[in-house]
Amino acid sequence: MEKIEITGFQIKFDKDTVLKRLGCDKKSSIYSTVSEYFDETERDFNELVSPRAVMTVKGMRGYCLLTVGEEISGYSRALFDKGEGMRGLLADTMADEYLFEMDRALYDRIKLECAKKGWGVKKRLEAPQDIPLSEQKTIAENADISGVGVTEAFMFEPVKTFGYILEFTTDKDVFNAQHDCSKCSNFDCPRRSNISGGRFEILSDYKYTPELTAGDSAVCIDIGTTTAAFELVTDKGTVKTYRTVNPQRRFGLDVLSRIEASNRGRGSELASLIRYALMTGYKEVTSDYGDVKKVVIAGNTAMVHLLMNYSCRGLGSYPFKSEHLGTIKTTFDKLTESNVPPAETVIYGGISPFVGGDIVSGLYMCDFDKSDSVNMFIDLGTNGEMAIGNSSGILATSTAAGPAFEGGRISCGTGSVDGAVCGVDLKTGTIKTIGGKPPVGLCGTGIIELVAELLDAGIIDNTGLLSDDYFVNGYRLSEDIVFMQEDIRQVQMAKAAVKAGIETLAHEYGVRLKEVDRFYLAGGFAYGLSVEKACRMGLLPSEVLGKTEILGNSSLGGCVKYCAHSDADRRIEYIKSVSHDFSLAETDGFDSKYIQNMNFS
Repeated sequence: MEKIEITGFQIKFDKDTVLKRLGCDKKSSIYSTVSEYFDETERDFNELVSPRAVMTVKGMRGYCLLTVGEEISGYSRALFDKGEGMRGLLADTMADEYLFEMDRALYDRIKLECAKKGWGVKKRLEAPQDIPLSEQKTIAENADISGVGVTEAFMFEPVKTFGYILEFTTDKDVFNAQHDCSKCSNFDCPRRSNISGGRFEILSDYKYTPELTAGDSAVCIDIGTTTAAFELVTDKGTVKTYRTVNPQRRFGLDVLSRIEASNRGRGSELASLIRYALMTGYKEVTSDYGDVKKVVIAGNTAMVHLLMNYSCRGLGSYPFKSEHLGTIKTTFDKLTESNVPPAETVIYGGISPFVGGDIVSGLYMCDFDKSDSVNMFIDLGTNGEMAIGNSSGILATSTAAGPAFEGGRISCGTGSVDGAVCGVDLKTGTIKTIGGKPPVGLCGTGIIELVAELLDAGIIDNTGLLSDDYFVNGYRLSEDIVFMQEDIRQVQMAKAAVKAGIETLAHEYGVRLKEVDRFYLAGGFAYGLSVEKACRMGLLPSEVLGKTEILGNSSLGGCVKYCAHSDADRRIEYIKSVSHDFSLAETDGFDSKYIQNMNFS
């Protein structure tokens, strides 16, 4: 068994299966439109596909490489470049489906050959979760398929190619040659299986009452890194909402991964993915209403760059620069490259590469431009954006809290899905989960509450050390949820970054925290947050107590407010004109505040 090669694939697509991979089923408002594109794209795909799957064995390792060929990758790229985003997405999805089926065929062949030799497969190694990306070069060199190589960033080329390493064993009863979904970072893979979780709880609530004049209507959209929220508002108030996961997540869960993908030439695909989501969301909220007069969109600077397919090179490295920070005005049909009404469309501009239009929208919702008092706005998340000021001037910054408050890098962490623990009371022995489902892990608010409770119970000391009874095996909250010492360290780093950022922001503005009149907390994480417990464990300073307003999705709320006021453009431009940002990392005193805040309160 030196080499296995398969070229004669006969794989036929099921239309509904492919469309479902795009989140489009027969109940979807855009099913008929996407279905028409499918037929034309399938014909071209079948003419161009040249599939090859190879495994080369060296010692007790098998180097596996699968590709649908250069022409398909070029075809997909050409569709995106021509502005045919819908067909480009279909071609991409067909290629992914084809690769999955090819992998299944290669698996069956490997299993047969292993049986002949009396071998098994100890494990399957994939980048980046099992092996470094640089190992993809090793796979390409050893598998040796003509026309397939790797880029300088160690990504397979052509694009629709993937590979992995199998480690063989003489134990023929072991056969772990399948992809392990539990280790995969592609959380939105439609074939994902055996993973605890469910729907994301996507926040679309906000503290603002729509007040459009008679006859007015608009679709308001918040594009987040993880999710997107849509709302149809009229003079009757909120008519319909729609929430979805940002499909760009297939290129990475964080902003930097997507910036890197854009800089590798995948910008058109990233733009088409979010534009497809915009079209879908628009049709979902307007399906029973009809056309609207206006669309208003807000998102962070990177999300807007990816939506508009602007160059992201300045966003990916120091000194960070934006291609565009101004307000964008277009029509919705041009933006989505689809057959939708030409509604007037406004996209919020930002302040800097790290303080984007979503924050400007939130500041507008909170009337920062009309206030004489000093207020602070804090959007809690992976990138903790925050601003302080009033109508005389606003100072903004962002702090890299990391993913701990979204369940990332926590051994029992999870996103806001059904069963995520979002509340803890050790005194009564009760836990609260999203949807009231059996607990599957800790989401951000659950992490905060658990740490605060463990501190009160003396199970964690102020340095973050678990007591002797729990140091080795961790604190077991439920049968499947154990909070470990290393989890506490992740929380300490995240909360230190947020609190140090708040303290540094106030200092740079020239006020003491007790002089701040109002603290506005925005974002999904903050929406369910116990401010008291957040102060207890040191995420927020004690000065916020009694002076805090929970905003919810202020990015969406600011979009709704925009539709109700004729002076919105002027006010937003004023907010931007009096706003300045600074880098925490380059600010004297931030590092020392960060270290001081590592301990719990």
